Amino acid sequence: MPSVDKFAVEYALSHCAKRAVEAGHRLEQEQKYLLERDTSIPPAPCGKAWDHELAEDEFEGGNLSKKEYGYIVAHIDMGLAVVNECSSGN
Repeated sequence: MPSVDKFAVEYALSHCAKRAVEAGHRLEQEQKYLLERDTSIPPAPCGKAWDHELAEDEFEGGNLSKKEYGYIVAHIDMGLAVVNECSSGN
């Protein structure tokens, strides 16, 4: 979905830029805005990891914005999704 794809690209670029800087590399001045992006995503439901079906269901249910959905799609595609191990109090 093109309206979500731009957010997935933004997430991937920002994630990679942040990792590059952590590894000691420098960014060009015009790329430094990538470091300022808040790429946080909501946690997956307890006991689940984000996958494409879950993200789509949550988006279509109105529980995710286009930006959150795009970020989650990139997060999944980059192999970063892990099971949300919630405590019993959550």
